[in-house]
Amino acid sequence: MHTIAADITVQWRQAMLRFAMLHLPSREEAEDAVQDTLTALLLLDRASFDATQAKSYLFGILRNKINDRLRQKYRAPLNYAEAFNDDLDQVLFDKRGHWVDGVAPATWVNPQQQLQNDQFFLVVDLCVHKLPAKPARVFSMKEFLDCEADEICSTLGITKADYWQCMSRARKQLQLCLHHNWFEQERAP
Repeated sequence: MHTIAADITVQWRQAMLRFAMLHLPSREEAEDAVQDTLTALLLLDRASFDATQAKSYLFGILRNKINDRLRQKYRAPLNYAEAFNDDLDQVLFDKRGHWVDGVAPATWVNPQQQLQNDQFFLVVDLCVHKLPAKPARVFSMKEFLDCEADEICSTLGITKADYWQCMSRARKQLQLCLHHNWFEQERAP
């Protein structure tokens, strides 16, 4: 089990650390959460461990470790006003609310096939990490940690309006990032 654990650690540690750093305020806390997750792997019963399910197991444990830390950390209300001080809507839409030429999202040819592509997930990961910290936390808690809106609001100390605003902005920015860094690249000769 120790050699399997060592191989799994080498394979997944960096991805787990990037994921944890997105949600936790310091690198040290992220490293602690990853270390706690890897410790859980070592304590696991060999007979019940399926190495083919290592990613699901590790990220499931890591999600719980992150959620526990966030619940403890963000009990006090946070100021999210600065997350909404951008002019994203003016950049994306004209006065009538239509997409500005050149930034409208491209039609996705076959999303299921593209989602299975490892390179696509690398671009998604890069795009999520380019988001401002607050919308990135809200978006990834919803989409990656499978948290409900009420739980996210409670954990981060934000209102429902703040939650929906962060989700909207994160989706718009991810759509633009994916358009420029993935879909537009596929059409290039």
